Amino acid sequence: MDGIFYRGAWHFGSAPDSRRIAHIRHDPEVSASHVPSEELSVTVHVGHAHRRQQREQAGFRRTLLDIYVPRYGPAWEVFLDSGPVYARIDAERMFTFFMPAIDALASAD
Repeated sequence: MDGIFYRGAWHFGSAPDSRRIAHIRHDPEVSASHVPSEELSVTVHVGHAHRRQQREQAGFRRTLLDIYVPRYGPAWEVFLDSGPVYARIDAERMFTFFMPAIDALASAD
């Protein structure tokens, strides 16, 4: 699942009928981790997920298009309009971990 850090909070998308979204409707308490590489991790612990409201969508939509259209082409906008649901995680705690690669440490000397 993709995570987008937007305006100080993690956001993620899923199908409107997915088990994940059904679970959030029942119990919005979540934890999530973003691990783009072995060097970096960001974990939201004890957060609450909330479906994004329509009034919040314009800037967020533009951000999604700026990220994904260059990667996947203009058809991604059609996908976005097909109905995925996005949720925002309001974190009570957020932890980060960064450990540079050994090669990066060696070249810094």
